[in-house]
Amino acid sequence: MSRSLDKNLISQIKSEDPRPVYNDLSRLFANLPESGLLEIEFLGQSHQLEAGVSFLQDGNAVAIPKLRLVQAFVAARKILQGYLHDANEVITDDVVAATSILLLMDPEHLTAANIRKRAFLASGGSSQPALRREQQFVDTILTARLHRHTKSPTLWSHRRWLVTTSRVLGMPRDIRHDIQNIVMVAGERHPRNYVAWQHARFLVDYDLSLAATIALDVKAFCLRNHSDISGWMFLSDCITKIQSKEDRGLVCSSILKDVLSMAVSFRWTNESVWVFLRTIVTREPVDEQDFERFIATNAELSARIPYGSPQWTVMARAREWCGNKNGITKVA
Repeated sequence: MSRSLDKNLISQIKSEDPRPVYNDLSRLFANLPESGLLEIEFLGQSHQLEAGVSFLQDGNAVAIPKLRLVQAFVAARKILQGYLHDANEVITDDVVAATSILLLMDPEHLTAANIRKRAFLASGGSSQPALRREQQFVDTILTARLHRHTKSPTLWSHRRWLVTTSRVLGMPRDIRHDIQNIVMVAGERHPRNYVAWQHARFLVDYDLSLAATIALDVKAFCLRNHSDISGWMFLSDCITKIQSKEDRGLVCSSILKDVLSMAVSFRWTNESVWVFLRTIVTREPVDEQDFERFIATNAELSARIPYGSPQWTVMARAREWCGNKNGITKVA
């Protein structure tokens, strides 16, 4: 969503009381669904709602017009300014509610994120239900159909704090679920989402015994999003975290087989795929059959590419990498 406001929008904001809209949107986040996450998207000016209607909702799907969001933001900002004016004031529920609107409008609002942390700690910092509600709010924003929010360093940092806090409290955590339903969704909403995949690295370090299973899950994501270099690089890193040498070899062989098969079928010659493949073949102790399959696939696809083109260069460099490792003559 564009952060600029046109004259008509500014005129509407000034002519209407923003508090009712703020109340409607803040209640939306105060009463999140018992299961699942809200799917939020913003509506442009071509989708005007009638007076008194702040958003559209169908199940967990929510659509908020830009006008209503800005109106709610104006009211939320006044509440925040009132709180900041008195540094000793207790963080009330209304202040916390205001921060949810501020982060919905501006995902890099560091003050709002920090107030939410302080509010949790002020409540005792040991309430597991409160921590779950906060994580549900953050996950809702991170997986929304909002381009800036899914890649927000501030929001991902806040989630990392929540994960660390839950660990201190001894709360069980489903790492595989987090990567599949939060990181991968954010990765699809915002391709090449390196911030989300960096969070996935943090999660894998939480329990290295899941590295092999997670690697196979991420392989499926990469095959669906083959141009996403961030996903491929996380997959490469995840393989290195597999503790068992035998399991690591089996996972590498399975992934190489599937990726090379898809590369042939769909004629993938893009850099993201072949940087991943050359890295795995060069770094990992792959068997001779897997290596020969790699060379054969590279040669087959290279033969279909014009000599000297960017794609041909990518394929040639992949052969050079593996040739240097295995003593194979560079293919012209």
